[in-house]
Amino acid sequence: MKASEFSSESQLLSRHETGERSFIGAKLVGADLSGFDLNRINLSAAYLKGANLAKARLIRANLSEADLRVANLKNAQLIEAIFSRADLSEAILSEADLSGAILSGVNLSGADLSFASLIGTSFVGANGKGACLKKANLTGATLTRAIFIRADFKKAILTRTILSEADLSGANLTKTNLVRAYLSRASLQMANLESADLSEADLRGANLSGADLRRANLYGANLSGANLCGADLTEANLQEASLHLASLKGLILKKANLRGAQLSKANLPKANLSKANLAGANLLEADLHGANLSQANLLQAGLLLTYLSGANLSGANLRGANLIGANLSGTKLDGAFLEGAIMPNGATYSPTN
Repeated sequence: MKASEFSSESQLLSRHETGERSFIGAKLVGADLSGFDLNRINLSAAYLKGANLAKARLIRANLSEADLRVANLKNAQLIEAIFSRADLSEAILSEADLSGAILSGVNLSGADLSFASLIGTSFVGANGKGACLKKANLTGATLTRAIFIRADFKKAILTRTILSEADLSGANLTKTNLVRAYLSRASLQMANLESADLSEADLRGANLSGADLRRANLYGANLSGANLCGADLTEANLQEASLHLASLKGLILKKANLRGAQLSKANLPKANLSKANLAGANLLEADLHGANLSQANLLQAGLLLTYLSGANLSGANLRGANLIGANLSGTKLDGAFLEGAIMPNGATYSPTN
């Protein structure tokens, strides 16, 4: 009897008990295999649509190219299982253990992976559009070029996760742990990253336009060349972050902490930096024309050759700042503190000047 000729799961189980492991192309639509030990089984190209595999043990199983649409794999043991190019759309994988599993090219659209263990799992080129990954653990996982548009990663752990060139547009990443995550050239357009931890993350060339980064932790993050146009970073922590050559037009940075940040040649026209902390920040040749820097802390900031035409610096702290060559035409300096600042002409400002 060929694997594809199965009429019930009982036939598979009886043959599996005798030591048979290869069931390529088996037709088991809607089968109930919940709780069974099926480690190392080969179900590649099998038809398992709607099957119940809850709490099943499928460690190192081969499910590549299998049809697992709307299948129930809740609490299943899927460690190091192979799902390459399988269809898991709308499948339930909540609380499943997929550590080290291969899900390259998998269709996970609408799937539920909440609370799942995905440590070191490969999602290269996977399609997880609209998938739920709430509180999932993706530590060290690889999502290179994966598509997770509008996916829900709320409170998920993505420490050291590789997300280079991944599409996370419109995704929910609130309170997500992305410490040291690799997001180079990733698309996070309109994503919700409120209160997310992105400390020391690599975001070079990433698209964060319109993203919600309020109260996000970007301490030491590398945002060189990133697109942050229209993003909201109110009260975000960008201390010692690098925004060299970043596109920041219309960026909201109210009360943000940018102490010691690298903003050389950053594009910040009309940005809102009201009450932001820019003490010791490097703003060499940055474009801040028309920006709101009212009551901002620019203590000992490097503002060499910075374009501040039409900017609002009223009430700002510019003590000890270096403004050599800066363009201050039309700049509002009402109530600004300039003691010890080096002015555009090279002279040190003092109240007696």
